[in-house]
This record gives sequence, C-alpha cells and structure tokens, in this order.
Amino acid sequence: MRRRSFLALAGGAALSWPRSLQALARETERGGDPADEAFWAFVRRQFLIPPDRIYLNNGTLGPSPAVVLEAVAEHARRVAATYPPGVDWEDLKGSVGAFLGTDPEGLVFPRNTTEAMSFVAQGLELGPGDEVVTSDHEHIGGLCPWQLLSRRRGVELRTFSLPVPAASPEELLEVVRAALSPGTRVLSLSHVTFTTGTLLPVEAIAGICRGRGIVFVVDGAHPPGMMGVELSSWQPDFYASSPHKWLLAPQGTGLLAVEGDWRTRLWPTLASGGWDDLALGAQRFNHLGTFDESRMAGLLAAVGFLEALGMERVEARIRFLRGRLEQALRRIPGVTVASPSREDLATGMVSFSMEGMDSLDLQGHLARVANVRTRVISEYGYGWMRLSTHVYNSPWEVDRVVDLLGDVARSGLPSP
Repeated sequence: MRRRSFLALAGGAALSWPRSLQALARETERGGDPADEAFWAFVRRQFLIPPDRIYLNNGTLGPSPAVVLEAVAEHARRVAATYPPGVDWEDLKGSVGAFLGTDPEGLVFPRNTTEAMSFVAQGLELGPGDEVVTSDHEHIGGLCPWQLLSRRRGVELRTFSLPVPAASPEELLEVVRAALSPGTRVLSLSHVTFTTGTLLPVEAIAGICRGRGIVFVVDGAHPPGMMGVELSSWQPDFYASSPHKWLLAPQGTGLLAVEGDWRTRLWPTLASGGWDDLALGAQRFNHLGTFDESRMAGLLAAVGFLEALGMERVEARIRFLRGRLEQALRRIPGVTVASPSREDLATGMVSFSMEGMDSLDLQGHLARVANVRTRVISEYGYGWMRLSTHVYNSPWEVDRVVDLLGDVARSGLPSP
C-alpha cells in the first residue's frame, strides 16, 4: 500500500494498523510457503475467529482481520470527534486500481456486487427486442437486475446451461459461444461461479464479445482476494465485485470497474451533484450523498493486508487447502463433487452432494457437532454443499470436516 494512503487515513493520529501491516510484511520474509503451518498460524491470529470455529463460508462473507477493524474504528472515531474523516479518494482509487490491474478512474464504490450490477442494468439503454444472455449459475445479485429489465422494459432475457462439472476451458467457451445470437446485446456472466467455484475463460469470452459488439458484464464477486486479477489484460465493459468476500473488507464495500466510453454513456441510477457532468467520467457514479466512509478506510486496509501477504502467496495457500479438501471428498463413498478438478478451472470453493443426504441436514449436523459454517447452494434446485477455503483455514480444519463427512457417509446422521 502507498505510504500516502497511510498518512491520509492517519490524519496526524497515531494509528496501530499500519504498523501491524508492516509487522505482517516482515513475517512474510521468513516464510509463507503453502504448507508452512507456523506462518499460516501467525496469519490466523490476525483474525478474531474463535479457535473452536471452523469457518468455510468465505464465499458468502469474509471475516475481516484485526487491521481492517482497526482502520474502520479509527475512521469512525475521527468522525465522532469532528475531525476530517481523512479518506483520500485518489489514494483509494490508486491502491484498488493497482490491486485489480485496472485504470483507477474507472472505479466506482457501491455497497456490493448486487448494487453494482443494478447500476449497470439500469444505466444501459435497453428495451423491447434487445436480448440479454446469462447462465443458470448466476447469483441472484447478478440475475435479478436483468429480470427487472425484462419485466419493466420488455427486454428479452435468455438463460443457457453450463456443464457440471466443466471438462475444460474450451468446453465452456464453446457453450458460451453457442448461446449467443445475432440479437444479443448484453452477455452477463460470473468470472467464478458461486455454485461450483468454476473459473470461466473470461478473457477469451471478452474477445468474442468485442468482435460481435456485445456488452460484456462480469459478476466478479469472488476473484479479488482469491486470485490475482488483471482487468487491463482483457478489459470487460463492466466488472462488479464484493470486497467483503475474499478481499476481507468490511460489509458494505463494493466495486464496479467501468471501461472506456461507458464512463460517459452509462446513465446514473442515483442522481446527485455532477450526475450530468460528463467530464467526471465514472466518478459521477461515486456521488451518492452522505454515507459511511469508514468502510472505505477498511477497504484500503484490506488491500494493504493482502498486499503485505502477497497475492501469489495467498492464492497458493487457498489452492493448497482446496486441493486437499477436494481430493479427500472424492475418496468418501457416496460423495459426488460438482466442482471441477482441473487447476485452470478450479478455485477456492468446492461443492458436492452426498448420496441419500439432504445438504441442509448435513449443514446442521456440521454446525452442531463441530461449529462449522458452510453454505448450501439451494438456488436452481442444485442442493450442493459448498465449502470455501482461505488464508485463516488450516489443514487440520479441512481434515476434521472431511472426517465428519466420512462418518456420516458410513453411519448416517445421528438421531437428534
């Protein structure tokens, strides 16, 4: 993180969280391989997660480390003491832009992916006869904005099926290509599906869309903080995300990256001062009235936390734990893994089902006997259990959950 960002947030006060990030950066010089458990135990201690809690639902909400909480609290204290809040928006945009590999002038900061996707859907000039194409693996936050347009404006919304599990990026690309028609105006897809954690070949899809004049809208709720992201290499028209997931930022922090001339062509959903000043570009969409800027301080600290760890190190740890989990699940009789096994398709989430077992019952059992937090993908009638791994998890936690699942597969659920 830039030193100016620290100074802007500090505003002359003595903050503890920049020093904490410096200490974390020093620790990375002594370790951090995917299997260096002493190092990752140190990382776990940066979180407030109780020792007896096994949290495998980062795909829904990522717990913030202490340095993020400190940044939020310090900002709120300064506001309460009537001092200037101190968030430097240029530094915020610059730090987040560098983290995502995108032009900071195209960054907008709504509250979450849902709000960002709604900004896009409501801001495009679409009407009867215009076709929006999406898949049967989209989160409601990425799907409902298009459903609203379909009902209100007569936009044609068409959904196609993705293979489960996907066999290759080439298979996914051909399925997407076949779903497009001469009338397709917008393609709206997830970068990583929330259902199975499948990584879509978005760079190649973006190329197809550019060649056909199709607006490519990407629900990127999961990748930032889970893996390295370099948006400049493929430049989707719009990229929406929720840093409160894998980036470990506070709740209420969202992102929307707006590319090229869409910064002046897109209509604002919320209008405030400067909404029609096209010289402001995408920054028109950041004029949202008064809101809690402490979450922006938390977002900046979250970027600093992951930068101190190093995203290559973070992604390697996530993949190490996911691989251990996936391979162990495949050895349990009666378990069917819905997530792909190929490294170029797999991410930090593994979804599965157990023969003869309702995933909601299984979820309740894990919560009762071992304080495990999971997610059941009930959307679209899939019924999978989804487990997410992040830097605060350990191999012991993965093995503990797998052992419990193995017990259930052999003996069934105990009587209540």
